[in-house]
Formats: sequence, C-alpha cells, structure tokens
Amino acid sequence: MADPATQHLAQFNLARLRHGPNDPRLVGFAAGANMIKKAASATPGHVWNEQDVIDESYFATRSVWASLEALETFVYSGIHHRYLKRRLTWFVEDARPNMVLWHVGQGEFPTLAAAGERLDDLRENGPSERAFDFATASTFVITHDASY
Repeated sequence: MADPATQHLAQFNLARLRHGPNDPRLVGFAAGANMIKKAASATPGHVWNEQDVIDESYFATRSVWASLEALETFVYSGIHHRYLKRRLTWFVEDARPNMVLWHVGQGEFPTLAAAGERLDDLRENGPSERAFDFATASTFVITHDASY
C-alpha cells in the first residue's frame, strides 16, 4: 500500500462525447468544464489537473490529489457533482469503467498515454494497486486526515 507521506493520488476519466466538440448541444458542457477545472484548482488537496479532447470524440480529465478524501469531496459536491448528474446529456453510456485511480509520487503528473494505460489495465484486469476505482479505493489507499 502506498505511503501517503510520499504519494499522491492520480485520477483519469475518459468519456465518449455524444456530439462533436463544436456542436451547440455541448455549449453548456464546455462552459461547465472550464468552471469545474477552476473549482478543482481551488479545492483543498488539489495538486494538478488537465482536460483533453481526443480525436474530437472523447473528453478526458487527468488530475492529481493529495488524498482520496480531497478527491471524493470535490467529485461528490459543488459544481462537479451537479454536472456529474447530467453526464448522460453529453456522454455516451459505457458499461466499462471510465475512471481510474492510482498512486503517483509527489511532483509526478500523468501523461495522457500513461493514464490511458491505467484505465486499460482496470478494464482488462480489474482493480489492483496499479489501477483501482472509488468502489475499491479503500483496499489500495491509506485514508488519512491530510493537512493540505
């Protein structure tokens, strides 16, 4: 299990867009994505984040957090939670996992390719210390009351 004193938690989310990135039906999402990125940056425990549009078909987010608690607080509250509830308006539903978590060293920021490999690992092999999700995080993360 990773040592929270030397490790951060990386997150990657990949979702297929229902419409092209310039489609007017995505205007609300695009505005929200910018607000969500700013809200993440202002959240205690946030370390880094990036958003990517891939092949005009997929929207991805990569982020690094000081703790699982900080990430969960952000994901399930505020503006992110409001947009999360509307995700099927903008994204195609996929039965496979679309989000993965893993440990990174402090100061390490995942590339898009590395993040994609972690998601593929979770999809192909299930949860492990290399790639897990919120449902299995308690098995692989030492939760703590971090001072951000």
